[in-house]
Amino acid sequence: MGLVILISSVKRFVKLQIFFVLFISASILRADPYSLKNLSEYLTNLKLLKANFFQVNADGSESSGIILIERPGRMRFEYDKPDNTLVLVAAGALAIFDPKGDNEPITYPIRNNPISLLLNSEIDLINSGMVSNYKKDLEEAVLTIKDPTKPKRGSVELLFLGAQPELKKFTVKNENGTSTSIALEDIEYPKNINDTLFSIALEINKRKDSNK
Repeated sequence: MGLVILISSVKRFVKLQIFFVLFISASILRADPYSLKNLSEYLTNLKLLKANFFQVNADGSESSGIILIERPGRMRFEYDKPDNTLVLVAAGALAIFDPKGDNEPITYPIRNNPISLLLNSEIDLINSGMVSNYKKDLEEAVLTIKDPTKPKRGSVELLFLGAQPELKKFTVKNENGTSTSIALEDIEYPKNINDTLFSIALEINKRKDSNK
């Protein structure tokens, strides 16, 4: 009888040990939502986003509008009046449509802009070598990313807030040292966004037609 009681006690002890290990592991995961692993997963899984944005430029001027993101590779910035500028990122290009200028946009290769790092299909903050600065708290994290093969081309500082990570602000610092800060408000995660909203060619044709 004594042996049976001993075996039963050992089994209960082992079960308790397993329970405590699982409980502690789960608690650690919950307590560290801002680990680089979790932030990598959040950014990689962030496929569609719509938000209002507030922008502060290098010269201190301010503007606002609506931002659309479709990862990988696409962004749209619609600026409010009186600016009315439209910026599209698609097909490897960054196109700036000036309402006061020509129908043709000013176009740059997006690979030369550090914002392109946010538009990759997968974002690995642990093994890619892109993280140059990283600070975190219980419900906040700030990290700076740059292309490790071209570090002089600038960087992007990302601010995450909340009990679970959510991108609230990003600051693009260009290779000339100037920076542009964009804060996100009223963030939505739509199920789909019309592809035509990111088409540079369609926007050019639309503007040409409206000026006929």
